[in-house]
Amino acid sequence: MFILVYICANCTLKDKGGDGREYVQALVSEMAMSTRSSSRAGGDGVNYYRLGGNIAGLSGIIYLQNNAAEQAPFNISGRFTFPQSYPDGGNYAISVSVHPSGQECSVSNGFGRIVSKDISDVIVNCVTK
Repeated sequence: MFILVYICANCTLKDKGGDGREYVQALVSEMAMSTRSSSRAGGDGVNYYRLGGNIAGLSGIIYLQNNAAEQAPFNISGRFTFPQSYPDGGNYAISVSVHPSGQECSVSNGFGRIVSKDISDVIVNCVTK
């Protein structure tokens, strides 16, 4: 687990949205991927791993789900990671539960089995209708 404290007094952090949120989210996402690259055993002795990949072309908010159950929102292109961790040997099936407004998104490499490592090669491509 990590905690990011963002304090800005009289500073300017601009991105295409104008408010710096993209930069902060990209930083948090990158930190999350780097700190989650190793397994950790839960109280049940099972190792748990992270599930993620890359989103391209996103211009709104997309909701991705794993196994038609756990849903998470993402709002920038780039690396993404589901907030939950998943047990070794478990199956995953990532799909789009809610497309961004005015866009269609597809998922590649979105299903399989977790075998002793994080999954980081899921690809989500979004195009404007």
